[in-house]
Amino acid sequence: MRTTQQEPDDMRRAAIVQGRISLYVDTIAQQAAAPRVLDRREELREQIARLEEQLSGSTQDERLISFLSLINQDIREKARRLDLDFAASPIRLDLNRLTVVADTTDGPVQLKDMGSAENHLGYHVSTLLSLHEWFTRHQNPVPRILVLDQPSQVYFPAEPTGEEVLQTNDRTHLLNTYEAIHRTLQQLDGKMQVIVMEHADLDDPAFSQHVVERWRYGNDSGLVPSTWMEPETPES
Repeated sequence: MRTTQQEPDDMRRAAIVQGRISLYVDTIAQQAAAPRVLDRREELREQIARLEEQLSGSTQDERLISFLSLINQDIREKARRLDLDFAASPIRLDLNRLTVVADTTDGPVQLKDMGSAENHLGYHVSTLLSLHEWFTRHQNPVPRILVLDQPSQVYFPAEPTGEEVLQTNDRTHLLNTYEAIHRTLQQLDGKMQVIVMEHADLDDPAFSQHVVERWRYGNDSGLVPSTWMEPETPES
């Protein structure tokens, strides 16, 4: 015969069993309602293997060589359009020396040995445009802006005479430089910007239609306001 003292224990055990049954039923219901989790372990292993291969030293070296070969072709093509010396020879960007090299039948010629300042300007512009074009097309995290300061400077005399007028050939070469810039920007469809601070003021549309502002020294239209250069009045 059951005693009254056993009844609380029986009720407690019954409650525990009821709770376990309720938990089991709720868990089964959640599993039935939840979407099945796809087993992507094999797919992720293959993805990791591909990334490890891409990051390996030999693969990176091969990719760099391949990319540089394509960039070098663009540099040479721009140099030929600018009619630069040595542009008929293979042109390459030497990353170790950070310079441009022409591989001629007489041996390699570095940029510093390519003669005129016009060649130096032309190869610098060709290389910078080609690099930025590559970075932009491949969405590399490089700022898509190039700033050039006075490309015409190489055509002016070292000692100004007061009549700093570009010769006909020099003017043509300078316009070719600006046309190379415009051509690259058009091909990139506005995805890159080039800012040029220039001394010359050419009346050719290839130049004049792209002028944003004309700053003149000595008046209020200068880049630096004349008021900034006035001496400060001592406080009384």
